[in-house]
Amino acid sequence: MRFKWCCCKLVAMLFWLALLAFLAIKVDARVRLKMGLNKNPEPIELHVKNELKSLAIKHKLKVNDTEEASTTVTPLKLDTKGAGSSSASLGNSYNTEYYMTVQIGTPPQNFTVLIDTGSANLWVPSSKCPTTVKSCVNHKKYDSSASRTYVANNTVYQMEYASNAAGGVALSGFLSQDTVIIAGLAIENQVFSEITDEPDSTFLNSPFDGILGLGYSNIAIGGVIPPFYNLLNQNLIKDPVFSIYLNRNGSNAINGGELMVGGVDTGLYSGCLTYVPVSTKGYWQFTMTSAELDGTNFCTNCETILDVGTSLIVVPAKVLTKINKILGVLNPKATSRIFLVDCAKISDLPDITFTIARREFPLKSSDYVLQYGNTCVSSFTSLEGSSLWILGEVFMGAYYTVYDLGYNQIGIAPALD
Repeated sequence: MRFKWCCCKLVAMLFWLALLAFLAIKVDARVRLKMGLNKNPEPIELHVKNELKSLAIKHKLKVNDTEEASTTVTPLKLDTKGAGSSSASLGNSYNTEYYMTVQIGTPPQNFTVLIDTGSANLWVPSSKCPTTVKSCVNHKKYDSSASRTYVANNTVYQMEYASNAAGGVALSGFLSQDTVIIAGLAIENQVFSEITDEPDSTFLNSPFDGILGLGYSNIAIGGVIPPFYNLLNQNLIKDPVFSIYLNRNGSNAINGGELMVGGVDTGLYSGCLTYVPVSTKGYWQFTMTSAELDGTNFCTNCETILDVGTSLIVVPAKVLTKINKILGVLNPKATSRIFLVDCAKISDLPDITFTIARREFPLKSSDYVLQYGNTCVSSFTSLEGSSLWILGEVFMGAYYTVYDLGYNQIGIAPALD
């Protein structure tokens, strides 16, 4: 029997989108998925397209037939936050985007990166990105000429849209190698991507410069060894585990949550960690037993992804139609796939209960309905052409999550407020 190194406290995270305002019928207000005081709010339809497009980008990634990159560290017991692990504070942009600071190069160049368990590459804008790409102009750019530890690679890097999304190249650039510092730990000779072209519609106003992928190595584009694997291979952390806590405090650039590499923080969850095995290595994918809402089960042994890079809960399209009927959404025919509910009826809506590894994980209506002023939005949406369930930050805000690369399992426990 395998020993699970963390059980109970008593015994011892991804539109990347936020939701701002809704276009009232008689008022010239804009509907947004990104809550905040942005100078140029865009229509909600555009933000929905961006969210679904970014999901489409990630779910174009294919699991390679070859084995994932090997690690040199075997899983050991680690009961508390301490030796062999390190943590980084997360920023929180309106409960929909969680990001951290990484440093690249010598001397270090600072970048804000979105943490994403649904991809496996690290990328940041390049100083070689042309000024015609506005999203590059608006963000920090890596300058290889300013780093004495830079090593040229120059392999072409491209990430394409999924086949069901608008075609073409989503991100492009080239690979480089340098020292990368994550949570205070310096990874030598880390290969990452310098981006020279990225879609303005998705990244122009984002609070982050790039993305730190925390998925399995066999979805890494270009066969690059992901940073987390190199933390292990270079003996910078003790255990092949990372864990994520998301603070649902609205927007806090300092205290938005925590990413711990090499262990778990037992002070951030209550009760026991429930473990479920990874069903397919690539994304952090598992088999969910059921998902019940108002007495109806919408899932029987459904393949599900836990994805901190996704802000909402993605369900199959047929399931979404039925959920919308139960919730009594106000705009059931919305082509944007963003659905409004009556704010006055939130307390009357039923809990949704996810059963994972024989344990129930409920979300209250106040968890899955996002309320901004007088606008209330259901967190349920769908991704064209996908039959997977994706539990994004709406779920992960309620539950502390552990990603165990050694035992290929995911741990889940109620997060502390």
